[in-house]
Amino acid sequence: MDFNKTPRLLIMMFVQYFMQGAWNMTMGLVLSTWGMATIIGTSYALLGLATILSPLFIGMVADRFFASQKVMGILHLINAGVILCVPQFIEAQNSTMTLMMIFLVGLLFYPTTALANSISFSHINGVKYFPVIRVFGTFGFMAIGFIIGQMGYSGDTMTWYIASASGVALGLYCFSLPNTPPKAKGRAFSLRDLLCLDALSLFRDRNFSILMLSIFVLMIPKTAYSAYIPVFLKALGFDNAATMMQIGIACEVVFMFMLSWFLLKAGFKITLLIGAVCWVIRSIFFSQAAIDANMMFVLIGLMLQGFCWDFFFTVGDIYVDRKARPEIRAQAQSLRFIVSNGVGLLFASTICGKIFNNTVTEQGPQALPQWENFWIIPAVIAAIVSLLFIIFFKDDLSRPKELTEPEPVSSER
Repeated sequence: MDFNKTPRLLIMMFVQYFMQGAWNMTMGLVLSTWGMATIIGTSYALLGLATILSPLFIGMVADRFFASQKVMGILHLINAGVILCVPQFIEAQNSTMTLMMIFLVGLLFYPTTALANSISFSHINGVKYFPVIRVFGTFGFMAIGFIIGQMGYSGDTMTWYIASASGVALGLYCFSLPNTPPKAKGRAFSLRDLLCLDALSLFRDRNFSILMLSIFVLMIPKTAYSAYIPVFLKALGFDNAATMMQIGIACEVVFMFMLSWFLLKAGFKITLLIGAVCWVIRSIFFSQAAIDANMMFVLIGLMLQGFCWDFFFTVGDIYVDRKARPEIRAQAQSLRFIVSNGVGLLFASTICGKIFNNTVTEQGPQALPQWENFWIIPAVIAAIVSLLFIIFFKDDLSRPKELTEPEPVSSER
């Protein structure tokens, strides 16, 4: 690991997730507070659609034409201006314009997450050191969560103003990141490149396809958690939802530090499987908490964030980086992100929105019996994914050579 570049990567990841947490962590609660709870599912679905449309193309641009850190910086600066407009439409309860602006925010923001991963992988050994870089993103998410919760902003549009200011700071900072030039620059440009067919060709690999399908379907329990857990916690009587959610984020930090060691010992299949099974357990605990409001079930469900996120989605990032050739790694990370936060989020948000609107028709404590049924559905879905993953996924990248060989390091001007 290059210790001259690492501090810059750590700061990048911290602010990236600090900014995302500001506008995304309690977005559902903000909309609910302003009388727009019925569009929560639609909002997340539009974010999924935005992720389908932009990251793969932006990844291709970063792979072929412009340095990744410059593309990332420009996107953040533009998005900061867009984010600044969102709270005005929320406060006016203009559902149409709110949805349009959220969609535009997604178009501009989500490619930057894939670029942040790609920049990191270009300068470090992914298996050994990416969890260390990525955990600072979790620190950023924790920091904004505590700020929002302690300041009483969980359901306030102030969260969007914080996100906008963070976007300006991060956009400017990106231009100081280690240079990550396009690895395919100078090659003849073709229709194949425009359509990003090199990255899409990864689906020819059976295990890659199985993992992507698993990620796609597991976005249902993931979206049920991220979109509706603040609303659920409020129904349980917790007004500081953002602060409560930091219990899970803190556990994510702990498990992130363990991830490299565990992945080297257990391999991809076992690690991914543990992550998938924990989505089952978490949803069951939340369902049980809705019955008797047992605080222990809530705490355990929140604490499982470390397993649910680190062992499945973060390990998925590492697996994709190992599968992709160096010249298409930015596209490959974008492709993984499209599967989860693109088509996966679009699909999952639509499903979760329908489940929520059809099962949770009351508000506050009166809705708790309905929340029991809400959480059972994602538990069943995660259980099916886990079973099929055991049967069909074959770990082909966990031999010592594949896990420990150094990553190619980009030159820096």
